[in-house]
Amino acid sequence: MGGRKASSRGQEEGIPGVILAAGKGTRMKAAEPKATAQVGGKPMAARVLEAMRRAGITRIIVVVGHRGEEVRAALGEGVSYAVQEEQLGTGHATMQAQSILAGYEGPVVVAHGDIPLLCGEDFARLVEHHLEAGAAATLLTAVSDEPKLLGRILRGGDRRIRGIVEARDATPEQLAIKEINVAVYCFQAPLLFEVLAEVNNNNAQDQYYLTDAIGILVRKGERVEAVVMDRADAGMGVDTQEDLARARVLSGSDPETS
Repeated sequence: MGGRKASSRGQEEGIPGVILAAGKGTRMKAAEPKATAQVGGKPMAARVLEAMRRAGITRIIVVVGHRGEEVRAALGEGVSYAVQEEQLGTGHATMQAQSILAGYEGPVVVAHGDIPLLCGEDFARLVEHHLEAGAAATLLTAVSDEPKLLGRILRGGDRRIRGIVEARDATPEQLAIKEINVAVYCFQAPLLFEVLAEVNNNNAQDQYYLTDAIGILVRKGERVEAVVMDRADAGMGVDTQEDLARARVLSGSDPETS
C-alpha cells in the first residue's frame, strides 16, 4: 500500500468536512454546550466551520450530541447534522457521519469543534499536502513547550508518523514529547470508516479514539503524513475556562480569526 491516488468519485459537491461538536466539555464547567462557547463574538464551532469554508470546504457535517439542539441553533442552516446519541469518544463520533458520506470516495477533513483559532490557511495546507503526498491520512501537529493533556505524536527513527498516544495513556517518556496532535485531520474515505470499525475502547477512558485510526493505518502499511503548524497557538484546543480566556485574548490579535 504505502501511498494512494486521491479518487475524484463523489467529489462533485466538493471535499467534505466533519466537525465534532458532540462533547459535554465536563472540564469547562460551563452553563452552555462547549461548542457554543463564545470566542471573538462567535461560537467556537462556528469559527471552525468558517475556517473550513475559507479553505473551500463547503460540504460540512456537524456531529452533535450533548444538548445538540442548542448547538444546531448556534450554527444554523447550511450544514448537515449527524447525531451521536452516546458520547463514546471521537472515533465513535466520526462514525456518525458515515451514512451521510455513503458512496463518497476521496479526502474528508475531520476537526474538533473546540479549536477556535484555526484559519483557512491551516485547512488549505493540510488538504494540499494530503493530496500531493497521496496519503491515507494527514494530520496537523504543533510543537509546544506546554503539551499538557494533548495527544503526543509518535515518530520512528526515520521521522515517519507511527501513531498518536493520548496523554492519559502515555508513558513518562512519551509525555516528554513536545509535538502534539492538534485534532485536525484529512483522511481518505471510505478507508476512514473501515479503519474506525477496528478501533476498540481499551484505554484509560473506555472510549473509541479517532487517534487510534492513525496507528491502525500505519500497521496496515498506509502512508500517514503530518503538517506542522507555523503558529502553535492557532491549534490550541479549549478544554477549561482558562483555555477559553486565553483563546479570547488571542482571537483579538489575529485579524482573520477575530
